[in-house]
Amino acid sequence: MLVFSFNAVATEIQVQTRLGSEIPVSLYKAEKADSLLLWIPSEYGIHGQEHATALALAKNGTEVWIADLHSAFFSAPGRSSYNNIKTQDIVDLIIACSQGGHRDVTLFATGRASVLALLAARVLQKDEATQSIVKSAVLFHPNFYTNTTDVGKTLQYLPITYASNLALYIVQPALSGKSYQLSTLAKHLQQGGSDVITQILPEVADGFNIRKADNAAEEKLYHKTPAIIRRAIKLLALYNKPRTAVHLAESATAPTTATINAGLQTYQGNITRPYLDFKDLHENRHTFESHKGRVLLLNFWASWCPPCVKELPSLTRLQNKIDDDKFEILAINIGEDRKKVKDFLAPMKINFPVLTDPAGTSVAPWKLVAFPSSFVIDKHGKIRYGLFGGIEWDNDQVIGIIKKLLSED
Repeated sequence: MLVFSFNAVATEIQVQTRLGSEIPVSLYKAEKADSLLLWIPSEYGIHGQEHATALALAKNGTEVWIADLHSAFFSAPGRSSYNNIKTQDIVDLIIACSQGGHRDVTLFATGRASVLALLAARVLQKDEATQSIVKSAVLFHPNFYTNTTDVGKTLQYLPITYASNLALYIVQPALSGKSYQLSTLAKHLQQGGSDVITQILPEVADGFNIRKADNAAEEKLYHKTPAIIRRAIKLLALYNKPRTAVHLAESATAPTTATINAGLQTYQGNITRPYLDFKDLHENRHTFESHKGRVLLLNFWASWCPPCVKELPSLTRLQNKIDDDKFEILAINIGEDRKKVKDFLAPMKINFPVLTDPAGTSVAPWKLVAFPSSFVIDKHGKIRYGLFGGIEWDNDQVIGIIKKLLSED
């Protein structure tokens, strides 16, 4: 059931689902619509830029429905905000958008919302009466990870990744840990029957389309977002074919997000020969052999990553607090050239070597899925501790761990 009200820009709709939920929707109608897009916002909520993009899409022929799921389910925006949303509510939202199945709907989702979108599409595929409603989806930097907390373990994907069977267009900013996983994600989605088109956007980070731009490149691409989406819809139309539900390996009703543990964690991975062979900003080569017999803290980072930059001063303080020539910090920059890194660090007082890995060759052997990622290695070259995410490194826990490793034979 739909309840309408109006404002100067969008028609405001309340979609009432069979489970009794009421989902607010902003409807942007096109004068001569050639496509229909249901926008499921990021788990971090609606920021306003979405409405400007929707208006631009409508002016160019795409009718857009933006669903406000956080208001509907009284959920504060955040990484876990979609954990308890029922797939059936999204299914009913799609059916309402399609006007009972009389119009094809392209789904648009960002981040963790991509999981909600694909789960709902699969439910529709299971019913002959609704299986033709959704055949395609445009996904901006989708997140299908089960979690990213087990440092050193092979990345696991949610079951729906292997059971989507849609035409998918994935847009992935280059300044993101997920950019290094894009080809793997595409292969997994193809295993589930999906046709997958991918596009990497240079010089921008995840969320460029929904937040205030951080730089000129993001501002430029934000304004190109409607054109990117329109092009994606047209390309996906070339894959117009019946889409039925494929086998789902295990039950999955909603995305879940594991809690990230604070502080260093005992290393649980199985990397037996860690890779290290890079030059620092002064052209000195660093390998494990050149640091043999030392306790090492390896910190993988990038200048576009706010938590990475925030923790750099604390790494400097940690190096000062542990006055032992058997302890060394190596910060390895991923994906940026030496000159850019050198210019970025010029105003800072860094007291440890900064290495560069412009090609990202360390991502696969170290199983990096997020930045920053850090590893503590003992004198014998064994990885003992790890961490995804940033912390203040000069804390008592870290200092205690480093001193304990230094005391070992």
